[in-house]
Amino acid sequence: MKWESSRFGHAARYQGLTLGRLLVAVLILGQTANTAEDKLKADRPEWTARQIIEKAREAAKRNGMGETVFSFLRQATIKDLGSKGKIRKSYTKTYRAYTDRREQELISVDGKPASHRQVAREQARNRERQRRYLARKKAGGTNTSENLVTKNVELYQEKFIPILVGVESVNARPAYVIQLRPNTDHKLKSKTVNRFMNQFDAKLWVDKDEFHIARIDAKLKKPVTFLGGLVGAVNAINISVSEKRLASDTWVDEIVSANFDARMFWKTYKFRMKSESSNFESATSLGDENGTKPAENRRNQLF
Repeated sequence: MKWESSRFGHAARYQGLTLGRLLVAVLILGQTANTAEDKLKADRPEWTARQIIEKAREAAKRNGMGETVFSFLRQATIKDLGSKGKIRKSYTKTYRAYTDRREQELISVDGKPASHRQVAREQARNRERQRRYLARKKAGGTNTSENLVTKNVELYQEKFIPILVGVESVNARPAYVIQLRPNTDHKLKSKTVNRFMNQFDAKLWVDKDEFHIARIDAKLKKPVTFLGGLVGAVNAINISVSEKRLASDTWVDEIVSANFDARMFWKTYKFRMKSESSNFESATSLGDENGTKPAENRRNQLF
């Protein structure tokens, strides 16, 4: 009986010790949870995803309107690939670009100075791109001169649902990370474009301080076929854009890469494009001599 009492006392002490440890653990976990909750509240952004997108749209309108004009070199390489991935044709063009409304100037093609004919042809193509893309507008909207980013954000903003997924660093600057999820309930007028958009996986990094888009990643989640693949198919689209901040309200594309893989009937279309910008420096603006620009020269840029 004494042994049983001793064993019972030992068990009681053991249970008491265990319960004590559990109590301490619960208190520690409670403190940890409170700390984590407080940190979550502290890290919680003051803006919603839609508000951030709206601020990014407004920032895109201001882009290039800073006091200082910059010039830089933009080198674009395009590779036309065959069905097996071998390069059929490749060329590299180098441009002198500006952060104001001036058109970029073709300097060289494949390392050789551009001819007058090549320059004229490039200018005509650029004007056609401006006419085609910058003239588009939403139904009932205005048709004021804005840049390409703004036009497309307005055109497709209702097609995607923005989701704020966190904050990350882009070029040593904090940025909101926005996932764009296709809204399959929203139908675009073009059924083909609607099918494309329903399969796009896109993510934006929006600068936390100035709300300019600092990075874009977009890809086609799965191939889009036409008539079950008999007419053709778009097998892959991958687009990546990295922006560089030169000054307040002055951001330019630093690196742009794109891959495209499609087939129409028996013909294959595959190409890779990469554009890199460098040699950034202050430049004289139109009608000015000190590297700054008057207000009338701060709009109508393509990028």
